[in-house]
Amino acid sequence: MAAQAKRTDRETGAPAQVDLDELRQRRLRNWRQTRETRLRDVEDAAGEPARLKLVTIYPVSAEVPNFYHAFMGDPEAKTDSKWDSPSGEVYTWRWLLGRRGVAFYGNVVRRRPTFVAWDLLPAVLRLLGDGRMPDELYDSGAISADAYRIAQALDAAGDVVSTGDLRAATGFPAGKERHAAFQKALDELDRRLLLSRTFVEGDGSLRFGLLAERHREHAVAADRLTRGEALDTLLRAYLPHAMYAQPAVLARHLALPEDELRAGRAGRPQRDRLPASRAGLTGRRGCQWRDAGVSEPRRRRIRRGRPGGAGWRGVVPGR
Repeated sequence: MAAQAKRTDRETGAPAQVDLDELRQRRLRNWRQTRETRLRDVEDAAGEPARLKLVTIYPVSAEVPNFYHAFMGDPEAKTDSKWDSPSGEVYTWRWLLGRRGVAFYGNVVRRRPTFVAWDLLPAVLRLLGDGRMPDELYDSGAISADAYRIAQALDAAGDVVSTGDLRAATGFPAGKERHAAFQKALDELDRRLLLSRTFVEGDGSLRFGLLAERHREHAVAADRLTRGEALDTLLRAYLPHAMYAQPAVLARHLALPEDELRAGRAGRPQRDRLPASRAGLTGRRGCQWRDAGVSEPRRRRIRRGRPGGAGWRGVVPGR
């Protein structure tokens, strides 16, 4: 979009319109998607999830930074399927960084592999996860019997479980058809952010666990947040580096209601807002923060005498 002339708001003295080309260049520098700022290697990439808060492995959304474009120093670079290529090198970063625990790793942005900073994880869980117990999800028809069986097996294990052991424990024998059914059941739990992944040193495999058990501190913190507080946390983490946002795209790729995202932007105090354009997040000037979410009663659920059970909402602190 061509650069637009700047005008001054009478009340605040802030620019009412901004140069979108300039903002985009600042975004690309912040996301390290320029030749001058590009990532050199996986060591250079290790600190990016903590800095940017939300990073995908490959480009899946124009509204979220990714490692591949940062490694190439080019936001238009295309991926390929060769192992001996930049795409192949970046592919290994999920294990190299995952083993270090630099951030939470899960399928978040467009349900694709995403690193989420630990301090942003509670807000992401509150906004995008489903804190209900697997019992409740199954009884309400939200998850299938296969997904419920996997959740029960992970709950009973009390530790991380390999894919092979999990399939054996849940009655999914080898075979293409049963593998597809197993993956589908895992995806049902995964898209509700009920699963955690542990990267095993040496063999390059993954272990699965229940998020509420593996990341209890973050689950507790998520339960204490209102949706409004969580959305404010997300925007405060995202906007300083993104510089602007297209709410329709960002909301869709995060599986958030667009109206809620726009309301969250409108509710930010004027002094905390970053420039927005007609293509970006817009809202009423001067509004104070308000809870844009739906008020929900706090829940403390106990299942089989264990705090929290397999869901993250209702995890009891300190037990």
